[in-house]
Amino acid sequence: MESYVETVSGKAFYFLNPQPEDFDIQDIAHALSMNCRYTGHCKSFYSVAEHSWNASRFLHQEPREIQLAALLHDGSEAYITDIASPIKQHLPDYMKMEDNIMTALFKKYDLEYPLDSRVKYADLSMLSIEAHYLLTSRGDTWDMWKTRKRPPIDRTFRPLCMEPRRAKTLFLDKFYELTNG
Repeated sequence: MESYVETVSGKAFYFLNPQPEDFDIQDIAHALSMNCRYTGHCKSFYSVAEHSWNASRFLHQEPREIQLAALLHDGSEAYITDIASPIKQHLPDYMKMEDNIMTALFKKYDLEYPLDSRVKYADLSMLSIEAHYLLTSRGDTWDMWKTRKRPPIDRTFRPLCMEPRRAKTLFLDKFYELTNG
């Protein structure tokens, strides 16, 4: 079997050898808008695109490149899907593939990789907020909060659980705003 995935635009994306020129923001926005977080085990459909849009908005006072990094921080998932962190930690080959894709993606947009601590905090904050609203446990029973302080639940970023088309549009609008595209 070939080591590529066909994107919505019809391109072949070679996930084992990603190159900066292989990425298309339209493909990324589309795939992330169709990809549900939490392996689909949330109360309503909640896309990776909406999550990324919220993470970028969370950093609205930061420089554009930090906001863009937040918008694209899960960009690899457009090509190799979203795998929940508790599962991902047991998949070292997946994590290496993800890292290679993110390195190439961030090189394309001249962004810092590995992720800046502000982007990591925005991602963690969204995780806390999303869990509160979308998961049965509300994230309250997670072991991770035993070793780190849980970010506050900011109602400004309450998940809207928007349909994929809307999430894709907002993701792209934010991308073009941040890249002056």
